[in-house]
This record gives sequence, structure tokens and C-alpha cells, in this order.
Amino acid sequence: MGTGLENRLDPNMYGRFRTSTLDRDPGLKGIMNPALRTLKSVSTYFAVALAVANVGFSTARAATIHQIDGTGAVTQAAQPSDAAPIQGHRITIDVVAEDKLSHPTRGLQASDFTVLDNNQSQNLVGFRAMDGNGTTPDPVHILIVVDMINCDFTTVAREREQLGEYLNQDSGRLGHPTGLAVLTESGLKMMTGSTLDGKALMTNFQKVQTEIRSVGRAAGFYGAAERLEMSLAQLSQLAAYEGTQPGRKMVLVISPGWPLLSWAGTEEDTKQRAWVFNSIVHLSNGLREAHVALYCLDPFELGRTNPFYYQNYLKPVANIGHAEYPDLALQVLAEHSGGRGLTTGRDILGEIDTALHDAGSYYELTFEAPTADHPNEYHGLRVKTDKPDLKILTTAGYYAETQALAPASGSIKK
Repeated sequence: MGTGLENRLDPNMYGRFRTSTLDRDPGLKGIMNPALRTLKSVSTYFAVALAVANVGFSTARAATIHQIDGTGAVTQAAQPSDAAPIQGHRITIDVVAEDKLSHPTRGLQASDFTVLDNNQSQNLVGFRAMDGNGTTPDPVHILIVVDMINCDFTTVAREREQLGEYLNQDSGRLGHPTGLAVLTESGLKMMTGSTLDGKALMTNFQKVQTEIRSVGRAAGFYGAAERLEMSLAQLSQLAAYEGTQPGRKMVLVISPGWPLLSWAGTEEDTKQRAWVFNSIVHLSNGLREAHVALYCLDPFELGRTNPFYYQNYLKPVANIGHAEYPDLALQVLAEHSGGRGLTTGRDILGEIDTALHDAGSYYELTFEAPTADHPNEYHGLRVKTDKPDLKILTTAGYYAETQALAPASGSIKK
């Protein structure tokens, strides 16, 4: 790469691959989105892990991992080993403290922070102040994701153009180690490894053919439900891969988001709500455990549905009875992960630059989690500082003692 990045990253990390948090829970297997009676089980998607090499894109499909080299040859990679269990009941969160100009603040100490778990103050058992800049031993890693499942051809073409502008600015010198991934109907395609060479990234991206699905309502509810499930499965794969990498990661998804299925409304039955709740639990915890802050960069155009509708679903879901499909919106998952949902119209380049304001200094805070009273108990988190001018970005909460829920009996009351 010519950047020296290969000397700062652990080369052994790029030979490992891992199943996602969703796949590790045997209780989730066999549970599928009930809206998709004729589709494969969601566990088929979640069982796929990403093989990792040094260059090029890989495609994850079904239960087999394929690697594609520079010549276009396809080889089958070894299957992933079981992931290590979560250590004890300690919770570690990444915290960004920003000033009024949205610049990450350095120099804070453990004594400057107060962590509230369900409004109860927790003692910190671990604290690390991280620089996070691209020239440091522990840089924030950036993964830019192009969504070809939920975007039309015109939007993807604009994304390619503006992404090219970003990667080629400053003579192609990027401020943080960066990778690229693409959500497609045929599976997740991911450039393995990270680089500071924007031009090299763009060269690899140009080799990926545009794969566009029909994103209109003509396919009806089942078509929309299929796109939702496919998108969530590939997001799970991304989180699983990023969980094998050190440090904090920012995943910037250029997408309007997947279908909210809000018109399902009260027609959602208990089995559907169980599927939604299980997905929320495992995706939320999986992103936090992988140290991923998710960002939705919405290439909004006039004439589309309200891009801020997701804000009606930002309240955390504490139990199955309140779980609805829109709770799985990309923007909702992003804001709950400590990232953002950004909508500035056609200015994708501007959205990338805005998101990268958060890619500086940050802090790792660790505390002992209180004992849960029941499985899947939601714990809301707040982090406060004694400096009132600072804005805190961090995960919204976590689910304790997780286990997959079978559909409950009886009626659902909102």
C-alpha cells in the first residue's frame, strides 16, 4: 500500500473469520421472518461468516464462504471456528465527547465521566483514552458500505461518483484506514483489509458490477420483507467481521435504509414480533461488542417517503410486545449504536465528511453490569461528564442475559 499501514495492523487478524452473534445463539436457529413463508430461514444468512485476506472483494453466500482473487478465480475458504464466549458481566462502551463545533475532545480522565445503567451510577473498572487518528497505533477504522439492495440505478451511480470524489481527494491520501463493502442481492461483497490509499480502494470498487434489485412497491409486502431480511443478514455479517478487528470502527452505510414495513402495523402477530425482538437484541449487542458505531448516510431525493419517519421508533424496545418492524430501521440501529442518521439530500460527499468528524479521540469505559432480573432485560445507558458543553455519543443500551424468545401465547397489547 505504500502507507506503512501494514506495519500497524496485526497481520494475523486478517486470516481469521467468525460467525456472527446471531448465529452463535442456537435458540435463534429455525426462527425466520414470518412474513417470508417461502424464503430460507434467517439462520441460513446468519450462519455465513466472512473470509478475510489482504486485497480484493469476497462474496459471502449461503453456508459457504468464497474468496475472489484479482484474476476472478473463486476458491472455497475454510469454515469459521466457534467464537469465544462473552467474558463475565463486564460491559465496555466507546464514548465520543464532542465540543460545540462537533470536534472530539481529548484529555478527559475517568473521573470526568459518570455511567448510568438504568439511571443507577456504575463504578468504572476500566478506562482508556484513545487518540483514534489515522497516524496513531490505535486508529478508528472506517468501513464504507454501498447498498445495492435498497437503492435504484440512478442513486447507485451518484454514490459511485461522489464516493470517487471522496477517495481521490487529497491525492488519494485517507485520514483513517478504510475499507469498502457492498450489499447486493447475490450476497455481501467486502474488500478485505483496510488501507490509507483511496485510489487503490476506488480501483477495487470499480471492479464491482452494479447489482440492482427492483425497489418499488410492485413486489408488494413479500418483496419488501425479503429485502429487509437480506439487508439485516448482511449487516450481521459485517458486524461479525468487524468483531474480529481491533479498536473502534465506524460503518458508514450509504443507503436510504431498508423497508420499514410500517404498513404491517397491528397485523404483526406474536411470531413476527418475536422475530423482530430477537433481531433487535442480537444486532444491538453485536454492534456494541464489535465496537461498531453505525451511520446511515441517506441519499435522499424529493418525492420519496418521509426520511425522518424512523424518529418515531427511537425509543428502545424493552420487550416483545413493543417490537415492530420499524424498530429495525437502519437509522434506528445507527443512533442506538452511538452513530448517526444523516440526511442532507444528494450531497453524499458532505455526509461522509460530517460523519468523519466523529473519527477522532474517544474513550473506552468498562463497568460491571448489574445482575439481570430476567432474560433479555434491557438496560438503558447514559454517560454524563462534568463539562456541560460536551455532547456524548455512545451506545443507547444493551440487553442482559440474552436468549432467543419463542412466540408468546395470548394477545398482544401495545
